[in-house]
Amino acid sequence: MTRREPGAIRRRLRDGCLLLMLGLSQSSLAAPADLSVAWNHWPPFSQLDEKNELTGLDVTLTRQILHKAGLTPQFRNLPWARALHLIEQQQLDLAMGALETPQRRQFARFSAPYRRASFVLLSNAPIPGHVDRWQGIRRLTDLCGQTQLRLGKLRGTRPAPLTAACPALRFATEYNSDERLIELLLARRLDGVIMEWQYANYRLTQLGASQYIHCQLLLHRQPVSLMFARDAVSESELARIDAVIADLPAPDAAFAPPVCRFDGSQTPDDDTLGQPAS
Repeated sequence: MTRREPGAIRRRLRDGCLLLMLGLSQSSLAAPADLSVAWNHWPPFSQLDEKNELTGLDVTLTRQILHKAGLTPQFRNLPWARALHLIEQQQLDLAMGALETPQRRQFARFSAPYRRASFVLLSNAPIPGHVDRWQGIRRLTDLCGQTQLRLGKLRGTRPAPLTAACPALRFATEYNSDERLIELLLARRLDGVIMEWQYANYRLTQLGASQYIHCQLLLHRQPVSLMFARDAVSESELARIDAVIADLPAPDAAFAPPVCRFDGSQTPDDDTLGQPAS
């Protein structure tokens, strides 16, 4: 048997360890990275189904986007305000359906928009023989100049650029939940509410009340993105995510905005302000 020198043995051991480490490293690179993703009950975008399984449009799209980009979502049930705080503290990787703002760009990074959220002003259908507060409103300028309408919106939201130039919208009373807004609208304690359309449509359909509600104004079609904690993904991972989003099919027609009396979703000029939606 050939006698080996101690130095040769050490070199072989060192080379073997290097090969093992390289193999482990390559294996780690091949495995999809886990990302913690916040969700909260917000049908039809995120909710538990009858089998207690997480589903919804945002959940489905996020899974699809991340898997195709080589990443794996791990969902956590968190209130939206808590999710924002955790992303700012780099203790959560991702929140869905987020609006990109200068304030959030200080601590987060955003994907390309992957869908649009439609904000609308909804009202009750008039009751025959009762005063219809909407009867004299024929243009958007009529609505903006109204002082008698009782309007409500979710606390802290600024759903459209139009709001700043429209006093009736700007001074809408704020409430803590969309559920409360729907309750007050159906009880006719509010004349109109500003809400995200898909959630409103889902909840009103659940309550069997959708046929009693009119859409007065399409306020804004707001692009939303995946919002990542600054250190959650690399530049190359974010580029892969954006490439997947670019290849997403056209949105389902079921998620199109409603037909409303007025369309304020584009910044209007003096000649088009308040024209009925076509």
